[in-house]
Amino acid sequence: MCTTVIVGKNVSKTGRVIVGHNEDAGGRTLHQQFYCPAGHHAPGETVTAEPGRAAVPQASETLATYWSNMLEPGKGSSFDQGFANEAGLVICSNGGGTSFDGDLEDESSLALKNGGVGFLVRRLMAERARTPREAVMICKALVEEYGYWSPARNYTVANKDEAWCINIVKGHHFVAKRVPDDKVMLISNMLAIRHVDLNDKENVIASDDLIEYAIKMGRYTPKTPGDYGDFDFAAAYQSDENRHAPTKSHRMRLGWLDIAGVWCADELHYPELLSPKEPMGVQDVMRVLRITNPETYATRGDGRADAFHVSAVDISRSHTRESWIANIAEEPLETVMWRCSSYQDTGVYVPWFPMAGAIPEGYRWMDLETARKEHFAVRPESISLDFSRSYWTYAVLGELVNFNRGLFAGVHAERDALEAYFREELGKLRAELPGMDAETKRAALGRFTCEMCAEADRRYRTILADINRFEAHASRSELSVSDEEATVKLTLKVPAGMAMRVPDAKSILWSVGFSTSKPGVNDPAAPLAMHRVETPSGAEWVFTFRAHDAAKFGIAGVTADTYLRGVIDHQRFVAMIPVTFVA
Repeated sequence: MCTTVIVGKNVSKTGRVIVGHNEDAGGRTLHQQFYCPAGHHAPGETVTAEPGRAAVPQASETLATYWSNMLEPGKGSSFDQGFANEAGLVICSNGGGTSFDGDLEDESSLALKNGGVGFLVRRLMAERARTPREAVMICKALVEEYGYWSPARNYTVANKDEAWCINIVKGHHFVAKRVPDDKVMLISNMLAIRHVDLNDKENVIASDDLIEYAIKMGRYTPKTPGDYGDFDFAAAYQSDENRHAPTKSHRMRLGWLDIAGVWCADELHYPELLSPKEPMGVQDVMRVLRITNPETYATRGDGRADAFHVSAVDISRSHTRESWIANIAEEPLETVMWRCSSYQDTGVYVPWFPMAGAIPEGYRWMDLETARKEHFAVRPESISLDFSRSYWTYAVLGELVNFNRGLFAGVHAERDALEAYFREELGKLRAELPGMDAETKRAALGRFTCEMCAEADRRYRTILADINRFEAHASRSELSVSDEEATVKLTLKVPAGMAMRVPDAKSILWSVGFSTSKPGVNDPAAPLAMHRVETPSGAEWVFTFRAHDAAKFGIAGVTADTYLRGVIDHQRFVAMIPVTFVA
């Protein structure tokens, strides 16, 4: 359930294209970052991705890229990956929901060659394209030859001068449109492209039989035979149910209201493009990516619910694994990616220079060769809770605040102050760049990236320590995902100066976090028993749970963050308890 904002250069405060993106994904998923050097390749080499899918001949030369690698257990991640390259391109995508061909029970009629392609679309565009239009043509060639195996997707490919949106559906059909320089495009999780003028060769590239196929399949009938001016790509290739879904629809409505001041009531016909009410800069896009639905405040705010962010009706949500805004520069090396790990309302956007080649400590935990090898066979330890991996500082802090929204005020103030500091430091660095040669500049930009990330990590570790006031532990460090009978005692230490004598029994809950499983949060465990114990070191509350009520949402071999929370003496508490799940 991702969200993307594309700002045309003529309505951008920078005079260049700006792209903002929330990478949302469920389950135990997180990102690490890589710089992938340019390469020369021998004849006969191939590039592979998902097991059982097509292998594509390698190009003789590939460009250097920045890769935000999502780790997903089991099958791996084909689509939640961001890229930038040395030619100045940035690439991201949004799931497009379902499609008519994606819903076919028998896909043999789609004639996917060797299983088709998925992840390779973005990787090969990033490694081979020097302009967005080149990227579109690379995508077109892949889809035409191999076919696409996923139901539907929106890709964004942009450089400083132009941005293109590409829509692909399962099979061999796609369409791409250039975003006008004086417009903004907002993309949720439905096919974004509507009107298609195949005569506009400068701004539209599509499958040769795009319209003919839709007519043949009975999905489009022109009002006037031979006149395709009323052709609507999304309507012809996807059911209306995708646009009716509140988790997709509400984000479009809220985003357009902020961007253009327009309230869009017809969920079947959201605008493809609009003019913003004023030119947009990085902070404006950042604001859009942090929008929370007023409905969430009304129904879940002020402690009305166990967790605050639970739904994709929010643009800023519990399943955001990373968020970024690409301030694309004249020189690709100087492009700044303002990047946020995990929850973007509690997290801080940190300025990165992705093409400088420096990856800060804590932002990757394996080498590039291993990452590519394990991309579609992720080991449990790679997604385990480990505070040497910076992501977990931001994720755990976000989870604590999501379960106790009263903590947000202090985090919000520190977040805003830190982002102001980063803008100031970035301004100082930019003033020094004109006098630097290329290698000195690259080193300075890489050093700056590492220093800013280190400062963000340091400050957020302090915030986490300050708000993580409640100490708790489990009687068993390992919990079986299959044992339905075992129990576990969770002990909560009463902090000094607090009484914590009268619990609201119905409020006491325990579960994994959104960092592991949304269903797990929405179906938390209730205690079988609870009692207070006086010890020489102070009072404790001991809660007995059926272990499987939480463990059934875990992944064997993964050490995960779990959350005990509730109300005692009319005060909300939340404590993070690490446990390791076993078979």
